[in-house]
Formats: sequence, C-alpha cells, structure tokens
Amino acid sequence: MLFRSHIAFSFLVGLIFINILNPSNQILFIILVLFGSALPDIDQPKSKIGKKFKIIAFLFKHRGIFHSVFMALIISFGFYLFTGYFSAFLLGYLSHLIADALTVTGIAFLYPFSNKRVRGFIKTGSIMENLVFLAFIIGIIYILTYSL
Repeated sequence: MLFRSHIAFSFLVGLIFINILNPSNQILFIILVLFGSALPDIDQPKSKIGKKFKIIAFLFKHRGIFHSVFMALIISFGFYLFTGYFSAFLLGYLSHLIADALTVTGIAFLYPFSNKRVRGFIKTGSIMENLVFLAFIIGIIYILTYSL
C-alpha cells in the first residue's frame, strides 16, 4: 500500500484504541502509532523512510524481516524501553503489516521462519486502494466527529 494509506489506516486504528487503552499522553500515543506504521517500509529504498536509511534498504529485501511479526515485537519493545509505550508503536506497526497483507503481493508474517505469504486483492496504487483509503478517511472523520 501507499504511504498515505498506511498513515490513514494507522490513524484510524489509533483513534479506535485510544479510547480502549486510555494512554496518559494521547498525542504521543498517536505519534507513535503513526511512526510505527511508517517504519516497516524502511527496507524499501523508494519509501519516505527508506530514502533516509538507504543502507537498511540495501541490506534487507522489501517485505522481508521488517514486514514480520517478530520485528514488530522486537522494535516495539525497544520503543517501550525509551518511551514507556509498547502498544502504540506495535499497533502502528501491525496496522502496516495488515494493510500490506491485503495487497496482491502480500507479506510473510512469520518471516524468516516461514515464507508463506498472506495475500489479498488490492493492487498498490489502484482504484481499489483509493477506495479503501477513502473508507479510512471516512472512518477517521466519523470517530473525530462523534466519538471524541
């Protein structure tokens, strides 16, 4: 999926879980959710974050280890050590993985222990992704209007 779709989906997820988890700092919570959703594409040299960390994109294949549940847990624990927030970053990271699993390329959630990919029906950058993005935006507007 495109960067904007990941950000919109993670923002929607963050808004849903902010009322459930009731973090002490809601702004930091949302920032960590959004950052978590961007980080998995650090292995893609053309991505917004991959352009800033070209060596990582050079060393690791796209949708490999950085698109696995194991890396999500490891990095989220690291963020917990520095911020005290585990769930916020993990929610963002997992939202990215779930969104990429909906694409025709899919992801291997258990990589490197399994190469079995979960694949969906959405082609990145397609009309279908644009419709899904629009649905995320509508969900965000709804929550911001009626739930907060």
